Amino acid sequence: MMKWRSSTYAAIATLSLFVLGMKPPADGDTAVGKQTRPERIVSLCLPVTEIICQLEMQDRIVGICDGGCPEKVKGRPKVGKAFGTLNVESVIALKPDLVFCWGEGKVLREKGLNVCSIHTRDLDGVISLVVEVAGLLGEKKLAEPVTASMRERIAGIREKTQSVKEKPLVYFEAGSLGKTRGAGSLTHELVEKAGGMNLAGKENISFPLLSNEFIIVSNPDIILVEDYGESNEKIAARSGWGNVKAVRNNKIFRCPTSYTNYAPGCLDGLEQFSRWFHPDLFKKEPLPKND
Repeated sequence: MMKWRSSTYAAIATLSLFVLGMKPPADGDTAVGKQTRPERIVSLCLPVTEIICQLEMQDRIVGICDGGCPEKVKGRPKVGKAFGTLNVESVIALKPDLVFCWGEGKVLREKGLNVCSIHTRDLDGVISLVVEVAGLLGEKKLAEPVTASMRERIAGIREKTQSVKEKPLVYFEAGSLGKTRGAGSLTHELVEKAGGMNLAGKENISFPLLSNEFIIVSNPDIILVEDYGESNEKIAARSGWGNVKAVRNNKIFRCPTSYTNYAPGCLDGLEQFSRWFHPDLFKKEPLPKND
């Protein structure tokens, strides 16, 4: 394997990590460790796992976090939660060249592991994440068709929705009553780019909690619910929700978590949202089912 041969290479890699939102290792270390092409990767970050699979480099993944995962890496060892309890010894036992994780990854760094910390928060960040993950794995050219397709899809939706005058008020429910996404979150950006108005768009935090009364009084036109949340029937049966426009007009839509994940799959969410918000703009295209 090639090694980082000069401070110039290390500086370039460190700059890449800052652009991506990754935190570089401590002083004296190289940006991604001693190897330019890591062959054993532990991904504690589902978006990175999805990106690696989309780039057809899943054979390098030797460990993943708990929970759902792409079909291509089912059966790989799981080493704990992306947010929460992590079996550090299990990670070490997999002898990874590189570990991707959310947050600082301080404990992993202290164990001498090469860690890239992900802090992506918007669509531009997702595109950058694809480029940088491919680059860190020594296959940057593989990112080009993926990111080109992403930009094309974003532009296509914006072309359709940027001139709409009437925008539906959208309440996004993240698993339970009141849990939602505010300004600064990827979900907020997707809703806005799809031609909607986020009910929590004026909240200055990414993960606000709205009161039941506020949601009812706001009277959203559309409700988006993550798949693992309450059923449409239970939501419609909530006290006081019977007169909410979204309930009256059967505008409660189920969203796979991939729709708002920090991976290329979020473009599926953007496209579906725009169809739900403005079906007249897509008359010649089939609408997704409201299950």
